[in-house]
Amino acid sequence: MPEQLRAASPESAQCYGSSSLNWICSGPFQNAVPGWNIINNAEGGMTSAGIATAGGVHQLYLSRSVTIPASGSVQLASPVGKPYPDAKLGRLVMDAQIGGIDGKLTQRPDLTDPRQLWVFTRDAAGAAKTVAQNAPIVSLDKPRPGATSIFWLGSNNLDDMARVKDDTARMIELHQATSNAPFYVVELPPAWGGNEHPVTANRKSLNAWIKQNYGERVIPLADYLSNGALYDAGITRTQADLDAIARGVNPRSFWMSATDLTHMNSTGQNVAARYFARFVRDDETYSKAYSRFNAQSTMNVSVNGGQVTVSGHAFDYSDLFQSIPVGITVNGAWNATMASGASTNLFAYGIPGRHSYSMTFNLNPGKHFICSVGVNFGAGNDYFPACQTVTVQKAAAPIGQVMDAPASNRMHQFAGWTYTPGNPARSIPVAILVDGKWHHAITANRDSPYLKGVPGKHAFWTAAAFAPGKHSMCAVAIESDTNMTNLGCKDFVIK
Repeated sequence: MPEQLRAASPESAQCYGSSSLNWICSGPFQNAVPGWNIINNAEGGMTSAGIATAGGVHQLYLSRSVTIPASGSVQLASPVGKPYPDAKLGRLVMDAQIGGIDGKLTQRPDLTDPRQLWVFTRDAAGAAKTVAQNAPIVSLDKPRPGATSIFWLGSNNLDDMARVKDDTARMIELHQATSNAPFYVVELPPAWGGNEHPVTANRKSLNAWIKQNYGERVIPLADYLSNGALYDAGITRTQADLDAIARGVNPRSFWMSATDLTHMNSTGQNVAARYFARFVRDDETYSKAYSRFNAQSTMNVSVNGGQVTVSGHAFDYSDLFQSIPVGITVNGAWNATMASGASTNLFAYGIPGRHSYSMTFNLNPGKHFICSVGVNFGAGNDYFPACQTVTVQKAAAPIGQVMDAPASNRMHQFAGWTYTPGNPARSIPVAILVDGKWHHAITANRDSPYLKGVPGKHAFWTAAAFAPGKHSMCAVAIESDTNMTNLGCKDFVIK
């Protein structure tokens, strides 16, 4: 079929990359978007230059005339127009047309067999044809009109960042020149090793460049695999997964084998394919996808007298089995807790783990400005629910009575009851002053059945030893730092 007629059918997606993308687009991606036409132009072992050459960016020409046989293959001389010498270009597999004959062009220096270099195999038998030197080798893998493109370039030549960037940019330009459908660029997941590997810094730098240049057209696969993909795949993460993520590689549950951490097994391929479908079919954007990595949290504030309780839920989709920290500020003062309480009410929404939190503060009367933050980990950002201003009403002063009585061994007893009318169920503290000075504090939490209609326990009793002479004891009921009642003082003599 002539090149100019090779338009894509409606709802087509074409893949450009190396082995990882080839596996995804060979079957899993088709399963994720039933009814779509998936054109898999990805091939294992290719550098970005090989991918761009196969995709039509680098135009090749015959370096000498060649006779294409009636069927089968013919070995060409090394073509003109390559972006690299043969040794550095590496593997190349492309659908091509030479002299009007369709076929497959392969360049396999990895096989160390000179017979596998620049071999053209025609697709169908026909008349033999001699094609002149300098005739174009036309790529049939160019982006097709009307098709969406997925680009995943660079995993095999991260040591040449300038080439990867140039090939990526030129592939996208070629797509935009031929198709009005969207394109997407995949952020590269870990390849060849974790944080310790020498090319990891280049990979991260390349991903930052991809995000800077292609914005909402970026698929954040690198972050997704370690931040939510396990859950989406129905996998409960293991310690091996956590260790792998901490090391800077894909979760262990997605490895192709114990020694192949670069390529994904079928579980990883399927979850990645479904992730691609969100973009290609469902019009997902980078911002929307990345927001899913953010922490999520809620904040409820309740006031009961002078006590203000801040509570809610907080979790991170990066690992729903992990509890996350929550920060609470009251009038700007920082307080920290963990959202690690039971959260069975979230199970119905598919959120496992323990994610509730609650902190109670004793606050003075007046207005108080309260904020909270769910602290993110992994990819994504912290989450800030809307702040709230609450008012603590001035509570009624505590009421009560006090009495005293002598005891043996120069001891003196103090007893009574007290409570706050605004919160009668609460047992409040009582300060004991001796001879005008602080002595100790107790809580009015003993049985008080004589206080009819008052819930809770509100009686108190205490005793202290004294030297001979005149003394005084006072009891002060404390509702808050600014709301106290002197229940009375008693003078007595110790003989």
